[in-house]
Amino acid sequence: MQDYLAAVSVGLTNVLTFPNILIPVAGTLIAMVGSFLPGIGNASLAALVLVATLGWDPVSVLLMFGALTGGATFMGSITAILFNIPGNASSAAVLLDGYPMARRGEAKTAIACAATASAIGSLFGVLVLLSILPVVQPLLLEFGPLERLLLGIWGLSTIIAIPNSSASRALAVTLLGLICAMIGADPSTGLPRWTFGSLQLFDGFGTVAVLLGFFTLSEIVGWRKNFRISSENANPAAGSIRRGIASVFKHPVLTVRSSVIGTLVGLIPGVGGTVASFVSYGQAVQWSDNPERFGQGDVRGVIAPEAAVDSKDGGSLLPVLAFGLPGSEGGVILLTALTIHGLVPGTPMLTEDLSLSLTLIFALLMSNILTSIVGVTLAPWLARLTRLRIDKIALPALITSLVTIVQLNGLLADLYVAVGFGLFGYLLKRLDWPRVPFIIAFILGSFIETNLALTLRLSEVGRVSLFQQPAALIILGLILASMIWMLSGRKVAQRAAFTIKGRADAALAFGLALLALLLSATAILGFGYYSTYAQILALSTTLVCFAIAFASVTRPRRTSENTVFSDGRALPFALLAGVPIATFVFGLAAAMALLTFIWLWVGTENNLQRKSFVWGVSAIIFAGVTYVVEVTARLRLPDPFILTIFDRLIAG
Repeated sequence: MQDYLAAVSVGLTNVLTFPNILIPVAGTLIAMVGSFLPGIGNASLAALVLVATLGWDPVSVLLMFGALTGGATFMGSITAILFNIPGNASSAAVLLDGYPMARRGEAKTAIACAATASAIGSLFGVLVLLSILPVVQPLLLEFGPLERLLLGIWGLSTIIAIPNSSASRALAVTLLGLICAMIGADPSTGLPRWTFGSLQLFDGFGTVAVLLGFFTLSEIVGWRKNFRISSENANPAAGSIRRGIASVFKHPVLTVRSSVIGTLVGLIPGVGGTVASFVSYGQAVQWSDNPERFGQGDVRGVIAPEAAVDSKDGGSLLPVLAFGLPGSEGGVILLTALTIHGLVPGTPMLTEDLSLSLTLIFALLMSNILTSIVGVTLAPWLARLTRLRIDKIALPALITSLVTIVQLNGLLADLYVAVGFGLFGYLLKRLDWPRVPFIIAFILGSFIETNLALTLRLSEVGRVSLFQQPAALIILGLILASMIWMLSGRKVAQRAAFTIKGRADAALAFGLALLALLLSATAILGFGYYSTYAQILALSTTLVCFAIAFASVTRPRRTSENTVFSDGRALPFALLAGVPIATFVFGLAAAMALLTFIWLWVGTENNLQRKSFVWGVSAIIFAGVTYVVEVTARLRLPDPFILTIFDRLIAG
């Protein structure tokens, strides 16, 4: 124990002495700026910092990377609350209630609440980490594929508790989310599924592309004329920093429970913050006396995911330090940094290099607390952004999002995926279909399937026994208790009356049914490529979607089709739908310039000055995107189709 306390003392000294303290402060500010920019993410910044710190000593490197990990987590939630744009994947759950609060004029409350929950969650995670660090290895070894599978099922089961306008539609989008998570290589055989010959889909749909499309692009389509995030009838003084801070302490059980979930999820290698945030959000809904308020701007929907994500950071360091098992892209870069500087994960990091491990942990804690202080301090100024004419930045936000999506991995396929899910998310939102079950199922789908395949393989050789694995029994008990609690009469929420939007709703249902039928036929005909799990899932989705489609036709309709593309939404929707085609034919830069030209040209005054402005802005966009792609990001994108045709004509 004396050796451990001595290591704690050294770790604190490394963080708090001057000039060492300047390193985590700088790292925190860098991470905050990067995470505030939608779609950039901490992994990209960490990769750049890794190169810049190659000549640093190990203590300075650990101070920097601990700060990068902590600073990125909270600030990604700021854009989610203000603009419905998650700064990183793990902050997607926060926008479900944070953004509706901003729409009501309560942005200050949401930001202060998120900052407080972030600080408490981080402190909880670090304290747990410090307490179990000496005995961590036996604990982590208890979590194998079976335990991870049950954890994923536990998270998926929380969909039952989320109030939806239609239970059948919630089931349909959940099944669709699971199928979308399966697209790509089979985890058991490595053979492609539902890729239709595309090599770029072999790794499946990118999580960032799906989240940016489903939440960001679908939201930008609705940034119509004279649109402000804070609604016109919202009270500008409705938000309160004091109320936001107090709300966390008014729900101590929720805060602690979410912190526990986040810490436990962080301890499990390969799970990540996105799973932690959505599992904790589902648990918050499940244990609520009025779950119908979630998704409408309930402060509990901000507390739960924010506390879980920040507490996860502390737990997620354990697999890296103890076993060299990263749970995210940032973890991979951290592991790379440790290796470069001669630090070996495992027993050395928990014995002779324990003081260095504690230096990393205390830098993480300092960074999380600093970001929370900055967040609360800036809340009044950040909240003012919700009163701006957001429709004025709709076009720049759209172009920035589209270019960022391509820039992240250098793949045009990510752009096509993001646009597709953006259109899909917009239709779901406008037609009152539930969206939360889809994204929860998508996030957990690959996690569940991978561990299901591993569990089945291990069971075939007798290496898995449910009744001999205490951790699995505990999680199974939690699943059963949760489902009984959710399905009990006193926990059944009043479902909102579902408004059928005429032919548009029936068309969406039939479209999804035909798509599911195509996937089912592909799975059945390509038997060697698809597991029984995949075939059953595809057939179930087909049956559910066709049942909804026929019900939409036979029920009495309410004529409200005009709400789908009302308030000037038709043009942004059509332009977004045309982006993949224009990109394929003309290239990314030309497609962005064409998007800009049509967006600004339609509905404008027919005078020379305005036309010159439109042409000039379009040319600037073309030059700017070309510079970003070819000079800044140095991407080698496929040649446009029209250029290929010209080359063939010249060659012929």
